[in-house]
Amino acid sequence: MLTIEKNSSRPEIKRYAGIDIGSNATRLIIKDVLPGETYDKALLKKSLYVRLPVRLGADVFEYGKIRKKKEKDFLNALKVYKSLLNFYEVKNFRACATSAVRSAENGKEVISKIKAKTGILIETIDIHEEAKLIFETNKYHLPEDCTFLSADLGGGSLQLTLFKSNKLFRSYSYKIGTVRMLKNKVKGKEIKRFKNDLIHILKTHKKIKLIGTGGNINSVSKIFRNKTVSLAFLKELYAELLPLSIDERMLLHFFRADRADVIIPALKTYINLMEITGIYEIYVPKTGLADGIIRQLYEDDFK
Repeated sequence: MLTIEKNSSRPEIKRYAGIDIGSNATRLIIKDVLPGETYDKALLKKSLYVRLPVRLGADVFEYGKIRKKKEKDFLNALKVYKSLLNFYEVKNFRACATSAVRSAENGKEVISKIKAKTGILIETIDIHEEAKLIFETNKYHLPEDCTFLSADLGGGSLQLTLFKSNKLFRSYSYKIGTVRMLKNKVKGKEIKRFKNDLIHILKTHKKIKLIGTGGNINSVSKIFRNKTVSLAFLKELYAELLPLSIDERMLLHFFRADRADVIIPALKTYINLMEITGIYEIYVPKTGLADGIIRQLYEDDFK
């Protein structure tokens, strides 16, 4: 752990953690923050990133609830995180659950049990809070004179967030997550609503630029070796991976097993998004909900 002498004139380094309970995986990020003169001038250094493939959505989208085996996996994941929070001496953290826990009929019961056994309070956040936190990671690093449409594709949902002049303008959420797609649990009316909303956005906003967040587009960006990914490359990768088995995809691009299956519906979703909008590049900042949680925690402290 980094330490600063008490009589040092340098600002104290603060440590924060964000826990993202998603439909495909859970994530813990710990960052050290060196405060700046203003909130947006702070330097954030990632100390730890841990991802565990719990895949709550596999139960929730198929059976409507978190079953005993998944509940045990979920609890064990949070026990790991609790140990790491203690080891890194993190006092300021927040854990947020999204689509799968929101949709589970026993979601409140399960997170109550986890709180009793780990001491970690998990907040089930709504789509607007989720959009706000993801927006936190980008608002200080993008040009103010542009309109951006952020697409965050997870296992349970697709979140579109429109922001302009670095202010969140509107958010949209659709039950079109990759795990839902694997389970054939995406309804036609959701896809239609998604397409209609995109058409409306295009009619009312000009010169839109796309941002992609989430594990799938991050993996694509890593393969492309660039934070700006073209539609042409997405189509090329989709055509390459589609006929391959899960094992073959893992060998070809070093995907984890729980990425190798969802990458196909993810690519198809991003291709559809870009074709409908007529925007042929997507910027991938490689940040997500857990990063936004840390930003928000620091902002609250800074004030």
